[in-house]
Amino acid sequence: MIYTTGTISTVSGSAIVKGTDTKFKNNNPAINIGMTILIKSGNTNIPYMIKSVNSDTELVLAQPALATATNTTFSIHITEPDNNSDAARTMVAINAYTQYFLDAMNTWMTQTGQTKIEMPNGEVVTLDSIKKMQGDISNKADLTAKLIQTFLGPIESINSVWAKKSTNNRVGLVAEDNRRFISARAESGSGYNAIDIPDKNGTMMLVGDYGFGDSLKGFLVNPFVYNSVSQVFSSNEIKELPWGFGMMFAHRSGSVKASASIYTGGGSSSGDFWLVKAYNNEGIAHKIYTNVNTIVDPQGFIKKASPVINIQPEGTFTTNDESEGAIVTRVAQGEYLIEGVLGFNADAGWGGVDGGIEIPLDVNKQPLIWVDSKVMEDGSILVKTYHRTHPNAPKFARNDIDGFNDSDPIDIPDGRFISVRVQMPEQSIYNVRMREMEETQKAEEEHRQKEEEENQDANNAPEIDN
Repeated sequence: MIYTTGTISTVSGSAIVKGTDTKFKNNNPAINIGMTILIKSGNTNIPYMIKSVNSDTELVLAQPALATATNTTFSIHITEPDNNSDAARTMVAINAYTQYFLDAMNTWMTQTGQTKIEMPNGEVVTLDSIKKMQGDISNKADLTAKLIQTFLGPIESINSVWAKKSTNNRVGLVAEDNRRFISARAESGSGYNAIDIPDKNGTMMLVGDYGFGDSLKGFLVNPFVYNSVSQVFSSNEIKELPWGFGMMFAHRSGSVKASASIYTGGGSSSGDFWLVKAYNNEGIAHKIYTNVNTIVDPQGFIKKASPVINIQPEGTFTTNDESEGAIVTRVAQGEYLIEGVLGFNADAGWGGVDGGIEIPLDVNKQPLIWVDSKVMEDGSILVKTYHRTHPNAPKFARNDIDGFNDSDPIDIPDGRFISVRVQMPEQSIYNVRMREMEETQKAEEEHRQKEEEENQDANNAPEIDN
């Protein structure tokens, strides 16, 4: 029997066959795997074997198509169901799939890294090999119940240098020289948990230890505890570092102690990063300047940034994180109104209350415009820009523009911008977000400190000898 209903389309290099008006699954007798399909390409019928039948309108070939064809004719040789030839075809197909499955399993279990497996429908999936998964598992901490069984087993089975002790709901082994402690905590209905400590001297770093190398918790600079730093750093007169989180590298040799930390102030509204170094009883802290706390001014130089707004000639503008919510409108030629602010930033870094504006310069570092400003009663700032000439300069550097005299109102030069450092209100988007973050982080730190105090009280409780 031959099946030829509908047309099909193929793409060279793809094993997928798309059908139009076909009934690959619903015709009687059905089309099955292992059957031969002839696909017309030009004046030639190219033979293929069917690998799987996905739907009435989709087949998967055992090998990619050799040519691209659109709505071409085809013919499938169909065996009669329940006869010897159909049984033989089914057995051949089953054997082929069994061999493919074994080959795929061999690839998955013997190769390293990731392996690619082709599914029966032609889809290729990427899997971690067995060896890769075993390697990943071997790098994890081993949580095992074997230690608990050791803890709770007969005291005679434990080496005499160890003493079996329990405090409240904690049970563990303590060496006579107090070099190691292996502990597990039992909670009602949850069973036991344990960490399998490596069989060598040293310290395991756990969450909350904050460092690599030697253990120097509490040494001079510990920026990981809220308001714990009161050391005066001679380099920049920082009297207190804010609470934050980060990483510490430490070293100790005899009485010499040294550490280096990099962290960000979790409770700081500035979002600054710090590099902190400490040696014995002397410390130094450096603020790291990034695109969070600096901007590039109109001359291309990096400057300290708090709320800053960049204004372009047509009145378009950009804000940074701290000035989000401010709005700029071009109200006339050379006039730009900044709303949603409380005047200029009070910090003296950009000129204080009488400054806070950076204007563009020419190649000879001469100002291209004059600028004037007025702070309105509601805190809005009206910035006015005027043409600026340099009559004492050589002709090529005088900044003469046809139709404009010196001090005539003029827009910001094309392709340039001015930067205005502003003061944002307490209810600005950034200030509200920072207050919420600080309150959340402070609450989390207080909760952490309370847990530490409770654990310390539990550890100081009288021991119960079994």
